[in-house]
Amino acid sequence: MITKKANLIHTIKNVYFAKKEPISVVHFITNRCNARCSFCFIDFDNPNTFKGELTLDEIDKLTKNLGSSLLNVNLTGGEPFARKDIIDIAKLYIKNTTIQSIYVTTNASLPDRVEEFAKVITDFDKKIELTFQISIDDFPDEHDRVRKIKNLFSNCIDTYNRLLKINDRVSPVVSITVNHENCENIENIYNYLTSKCNIKSLKCTIVRDEGVYKTPQDKREKIYKAYVWLTDKIKLMTNDKKLNRYNSDSLQGRLHRVKDEISWDMVKKMYLNPKYLSPCHAGSLFGIITGSGLVYPCEILEDKLLGDLRKNDMNFMKIWKNNKTTETKNEILKKNCNCTYECALTYNILGNWRYQTKLIGKSFLNF
Repeated sequence: MITKKANLIHTIKNVYFAKKEPISVVHFITNRCNARCSFCFIDFDNPNTFKGELTLDEIDKLTKNLGSSLLNVNLTGGEPFARKDIIDIAKLYIKNTTIQSIYVTTNASLPDRVEEFAKVITDFDKKIELTFQISIDDFPDEHDRVRKIKNLFSNCIDTYNRLLKINDRVSPVVSITVNHENCENIENIYNYLTSKCNIKSLKCTIVRDEGVYKTPQDKREKIYKAYVWLTDKIKLMTNDKKLNRYNSDSLQGRLHRVKDEISWDMVKKMYLNPKYLSPCHAGSLFGIITGSGLVYPCEILEDKLLGDLRKNDMNFMKIWKNNKTTETKNEILKKNCNCTYECALTYNILGNWRYQTKLIGKSFLNF
């Protein structure tokens, strides 16, 4: 199988000028999850949360109508490997779109399924790059307690090590979500993961208020300080070649690393004192697809439903170009958003000329 290539000139025009087609979508392929993390935004007590997942036939139609600039899809959930047909979903994205990479977020509780996915997909397409974000937030017992799955930590390490052995297009990265549960012990957690568990590919995110989760106010300062320490440490150790986030041999991997560092700096400036730093391209270069086929510009903007795929014959671009989306996109640009949602920040960075010198320069010169 050969991945369809996005037209380079068309994509550049779209990213920097037109901004009419997404270059990435986050697809919540399911809300089902075997974990119950204390800081999760999904309302697991609501029975409607699990209803109406898109079928493979519907996803087939969807992936044929995602425009001609799509470079990446993030398959997430819930726990995406709760869907036994996740391999078929990934194949549809490869076959029907112009993606060059797939990003999968997982709690790594199902190592066999994750390993099979990586092997099958990289065999199906000889150029596709896979990144697996494996969530580890604490020491073994505490990690299992917070996520409420027995032996989850050991499964995470097992999954990470299995993925390392597959091929150079498979990049596992352990992601620490700095939150109210771990913020006072983040340095020890980092040391345990890198020394005891020999984790060499590490990134982090900061917990955000979303859905049913709200950050305890008395923890915000501590969360911020832990995030600053951890991001600075990861950046330092990566520059010293002691950590290796993503695939340093690929341009895409190097771009990811520099993009993370720009994003971390933006989050640090906004977390405690929200301020406008960059135009937000949610609703233009980036979008959300829920498990039941609802389209949003961003996870944070839960009140900005753009459309229902099932009511639009699974035609994503029909929704993306309608008047409501145009109005919402313009409203977002005027609103001067200042959220800390890393996925959206990624495409705000890529779509903003002011970051290109650092992004491209460091990607080529420093590795």
